[in-house]
Amino acid sequence: ISASELGEVLKSMGSTYTMEELHRVMEDVDTDKDGYIDLAEFAKLCRSSSAAAAASELRDAFDLYDQNGDGMISAAELHQVLNRLGMKCKVDECFQMIKNVDSDGDGCVNF
Repeated sequence: ISASELGEVLKSMGSTYTMEELHRVMEDVDTDKDGYIDLAEFAKLCRSSSAAAAASELRDAFDLYDQNGDGMISAAELHQVLNRLGMKCKVDECFQMIKNVDSDGDGCVNF
């Protein structure tokens, strides 16, 4: 796949890049520096794009719960969102849920 062909593939997937951006992608992805992306290089590019998309989706989901935008989900925020979703629970139950995954002991889930 050449840089222009890569541009067409990405365009068909809903992304648009300038030729300069495509050349930078080519420099990063074309590990054998032959000017083309082979199947193995393209597969690696797709995997990294999938990982970036998954991380973006995870961040979007986190932001839904992080009501005040401070980068942390408190028991009160979790309680508020779960109640809006129709899941009736107590703040104490939300605190326990957070406690089970709170790696730094601050009482919140951090991104």
